[in-house]
Amino acid sequence: MCDITFFVSSLTQTKKMGQRIFTIIGVLCLLINCQPEKIWDVEYEITQVDQDSLQLLKVKMTLPADSCGQTILTYQDRTWGEENLHNTVHYANLLGVKGEVSMDKKTGQVILQYPKNLENIEFEYALKQDFDHPINTSVTYRPIILPEYFHVFSHNLFMLPEVDVPTLDIRLLWKGFDAPQVVHNSFGSNSSIQEIVAIAPEEFHSAIFLGGDFNIQEITIQDNKVFLATRGDWVPFTPEEMKTLLEKTSTVQRDFWNDHSQPYFTVTMQPFEQELGSSCQGTGLTNSFATSFSNNNYIDMEQMVHLFNHELLHNWIGHRIQNDNEELEYWFSEGFTEYYTYKNVAKHKINGLGAAFFISSMNDMIKNLEALSIKEVPNSEVNYNNFWTNPEYQKLPYFRGALYAFYLDYTIQKTSQGKYSLDDFMLELLAAADEGNKFNRELFLEHMTHYLPDADQIGYTRFIENGNPIPFQDFFEAQGLAYENNTILYELGFAFNKDQTEVVRVVSGSAAEKAGVQRGDLVLSRSIWYGNPEKEVQLTLSRNGEEHQILYYPRREAEIAILKNNQENQQQLKL
Repeated sequence: MCDITFFVSSLTQTKKMGQRIFTIIGVLCLLINCQPEKIWDVEYEITQVDQDSLQLLKVKMTLPADSCGQTILTYQDRTWGEENLHNTVHYANLLGVKGEVSMDKKTGQVILQYPKNLENIEFEYALKQDFDHPINTSVTYRPIILPEYFHVFSHNLFMLPEVDVPTLDIRLLWKGFDAPQVVHNSFGSNSSIQEIVAIAPEEFHSAIFLGGDFNIQEITIQDNKVFLATRGDWVPFTPEEMKTLLEKTSTVQRDFWNDHSQPYFTVTMQPFEQELGSSCQGTGLTNSFATSFSNNNYIDMEQMVHLFNHELLHNWIGHRIQNDNEELEYWFSEGFTEYYTYKNVAKHKINGLGAAFFISSMNDMIKNLEALSIKEVPNSEVNYNNFWTNPEYQKLPYFRGALYAFYLDYTIQKTSQGKYSLDDFMLELLAAADEGNKFNRELFLEHMTHYLPDADQIGYTRFIENGNPIPFQDFFEAQGLAYENNTILYELGFAFNKDQTEVVRVVSGSAAEKAGVQRGDLVLSRSIWYGNPEKEVQLTLSRNGEEHQILYYPRREAEIAILKNNQENQQQLKL
């Protein structure tokens, strides 16, 4: 009897418990269904379309309306040295309401006017490629939109609302991109819906977006994903070789910074055709860096090693450690990045390159700086206009900064008797940057005096601000390094106009002048190995309707101290 009663009682309790469970589940479902849908600061829907044989990227924006009936978007007409980027906008329209759209090239603003008291607005625009010639280094920072693929930087693709907030919540919807096409970018790979939460506007606007016939390779480094996106068949190397290089480079750099925190990183490689010589470009971005290369036999693995190491280092120098004044501090963000490219490659013997490569690279920096006609201009002249319009100003901070880093590194090592090096300073600087400090003169000197208390020994005012040359002969002697004074410098001897179709200046007494190059000559063809005085320059010039074939070696003699690349020096540098 007791057993039967217990059984009935248990059934009753079980039934009641089941009812409670169903009740709880019902309440939870109701609560979930009643949760308000997330409101995004901006949502983009991206579609690739063919309109009258014109390839377009169509972007539909959905964002909260302003009660005043006006929203201002940012779309710069002039940035990264590119101009007239507004020409890439094929059309721009408000959807579903009457209103006006105006674009201001000077301010980089897109102004939307619409009826007041709307809840949301929808705005659609389409981007086109605004050039019809083959891809080369002069256009790789512009939107590239072709039937086979697209390759666009974020500030060229997405108009951003001008709002006074530190971060944005952004949703991306990729429509119509079906396998084998890929969608790949700084925030993910092959995701049709991407939700990017609490991202600073400048970080979102510094990203790469690509799609189409790219090949995506995945690498895992300490549970973090690194992707390599390439397209086409490469002449000088295989994607597998580049994957190996990327894995090695990423590993040693993350180990150097003691930073394996980044769960996602991508590298893109876009090829372009070039008959003679080699060209390459790269730029470090949010969670990524993007590269473009001439796809021919003139480019080699050493160039790739350099570019991969340089651009990956920007993940810390220039990105985590941000410049307070961009161009003015390129001597640091580009110059120190260049120095650590050579140092890390040599120290870890990436692609078999060691101490001899490091010495050769430092000597090249010395010679390249000496060859610049502006080598001693003050750092204040490295501004936006000069840097993005003058090739010599583009090179100056790389050479000057790399040599200054070389000088500081071994001065710190000698002063501390090997206890410290520039590596310690860089890690300290990264920690300061992670606390919210941007890189500037004050931050640099504050932390450098921890290693070199003597301001004269630091030499910042002389070598960076004033542009005075580092006395390398004295430096080499103090370090016990063997050197020589006679060397050959690269000197092209003339300058092109911006699109390299005309000679606008000839250096008096140069090999170019002696070979017959004249100001005003029209350039029909050229073969130039920039930076290499041992490779002959070949030019076909037009003057007064006549063609002239010009051949010469772009070099001149100079008396400057460079290191002997011998075993004793290689051992003395202790990489």
